[in-house]
Amino acid sequence: MKRSISSQQYSELVAIAAKRHFSLPKGGVSCLIDSERELLIDALLQELLEVGLGSDDEPNRRGLDIEALIDFVGPAAEQPDVSKGKVI
Repeated sequence: MKRSISSQQYSELVAIAAKRHFSLPKGGVSCLIDSERELLIDALLQELLEVGLGSDDEPNRRGLDIEALIDFVGPAAEQPDVSKGKVI
């Protein structure tokens, strides 16, 4: 199943990545190798912890948006392994 996100969500993904000093390749998320994908997920998790949780530790609206981005990016086991030149 191919997952997709809106252009607004992609812009948010790029902004969060840049804030965390991570640069997406021109080909987008599908071009990431496993280690890069993990770094991007870590950046998204940091953002979630900083701004995405309410006082009750439940995701706020921003947190739900970030969770959707995390779902889009990972897990790596469901993505093509471009580092080995094959699709798993």
